[in-house]
Amino acid sequence: MRKNQIPIFITILIFSTFCVKKKAVSGVPDNILSLLIATSINNLNSGPCVTIEPRQLTSIGNWMPNGNVYGYSEIVPISLNIKRPMLQVFSEYTDFSFGGIFPIWYLDRNQLNSGFLNKDVATYIGYNTHTSMLPYAKDTSYATDPAVSIMNTGEISQPLGFDFNFENSPYLNTTLISSCRGLENDEVNFQTSDAISSQSGLNHFWSSEKTLNVNIIVVNRSIDPLYPIENEQALNVALNKWKENFAQPSVRINLNITVSSHEMPEYDMIFDLSTENAFPGSLGGLFQTTSYIGKPNALNVFLVKGELQYGGVLGVSGGIPGPATLLGTRQSGIVIFVDSHRLYTNSNEELAFEEQQLLGETLSHEAGHFLGLWHVTEATGDNGMISDKDPLRDTPTCHISNDLNLNGYLELFECLGGGGTNSGGTNMMFWSGSVGFTQGDITAEQGWILRLNPLVY
Repeated sequence: MRKNQIPIFITILIFSTFCVKKKAVSGVPDNILSLLIATSINNLNSGPCVTIEPRQLTSIGNWMPNGNVYGYSEIVPISLNIKRPMLQVFSEYTDFSFGGIFPIWYLDRNQLNSGFLNKDVATYIGYNTHTSMLPYAKDTSYATDPAVSIMNTGEISQPLGFDFNFENSPYLNTTLISSCRGLENDEVNFQTSDAISSQSGLNHFWSSEKTLNVNIIVVNRSIDPLYPIENEQALNVALNKWKENFAQPSVRINLNITVSSHEMPEYDMIFDLSTENAFPGSLGGLFQTTSYIGKPNALNVFLVKGELQYGGVLGVSGGIPGPATLLGTRQSGIVIFVDSHRLYTNSNEELAFEEQQLLGETLSHEAGHFLGLWHVTEATGDNGMISDKDPLRDTPTCHISNDLNLNGYLELFECLGGGGTNSGGTNMMFWSGSVGFTQGDITAEQGWILRLNPLVY
């Protein structure tokens, strides 16, 4: 999530499995299935190749990781290999039930002591909904002791598995989402290394261009329209900025964009940015009730007038990652708040050039989250903990020692150095941004994760 401050530097805090990009409001916390599709989307030449597998998990024992009683499941077998390179696990309680949920991954399902925490579990235990994925990086040695490396580039699968943990198992729906589009040769042979400068990982060229379908949904209320012209041309500057970021050699993903408008007066202003529930007017409610206009083979982007909970939020991603191809869940999409991008224009007018540039940055950042990217460094800086930064080796970080004004947060200007531990401010996934400041850097390993997402083909 990211928030933007005008005209000074801004702040973004990640707090759970979703991301908020926000305008200048200090001290705002970042907080954020029911319809599960038991099918396979397998359009090898024209769309994503995805396998959907619902699972019903039952408790075989209890433990207390944080003082609360959690049941744990049997070990669910999974496999990753060159033809099945990425797996997402998505869990959601049915309506009006609740509880904490999270998976613990294992290197070998026959050796329980090889278990390790994923980035998402180290950062946040989900409540009501949770997403996770493997891999989060080409080299997952960031995991807790014992360090392991999950390789998904061989012909033969490792005997992987995970143990799922939950507080309210009878009402929990779990779905495994697998990419079945095989890795290409340069993706198999891709090697990464630790960032030693702010330019590390940027000079990479993927041999092929991939595609991401984008379904932009303009949320309208006829008596108070969101935008005077609701088509791709009217948003051309913003969409071109997003396309430019994803088209660079370290990513090479072409965006195939469609735009449509729909009357949804109950969601033209969002009053609750949580995805934990699905009440009318809440973010979870918007995602859950719009499966009829979503596209399972696309990233669904909702353009909404504004939000009332904090004021100034720019955008929210339903998950890190979001549940690829699943419609009607409380995390099925990203939302962009158009009026929060207005610096010079009035509501209902077309956005000015600078405002559309900011909109393009928001689209890029939130799409990065939905496809699986975390912030390169979180607000409180890199202190060596798993939760302080993303799990990628080639992204530069910013150590808390760079906090020159000693306010406990890393401002953008404090992370514009040239080294590997004092930079990252120009990266698309830096935790904060500033109006008029370009943040389009995407490293090769970030591109590798984006390209592996089940929605990308």
